[in-house]
Amino acid sequence: MRVEKLFKALACKWRIEILKQIAEQDVCMCELEALNHIDKTTLSRHISLLENVGIVELRREGQRKRVILKDPRVMELIELAEQIAEKTEEV
Repeated sequence: MRVEKLFKALACKWRIEILKQIAEQDVCMCELEALNHIDKTTLSRHISLLENVGIVELRREGQRKRVILKDPRVMELIELAEQIAEKTEEV
């Protein structure tokens, strides 16, 4: 994966919020839809983008699709970026 694609995938507050939610525990698509108050189509687009970049994967469990974070280091990257952004706002 090219680093530009990774950063582009992370350049959306909705996708960052989704990643934070699934970092805590594997969540099904229906739960993410309810948690984020977004429609199924919009959520699917965000998840699809994250999946295509290789950040998450979908697993079927019966009727449900669970969204799983493939590499927890992505959360370290997000946390570091948030710290940098916070520090630059102080200046």
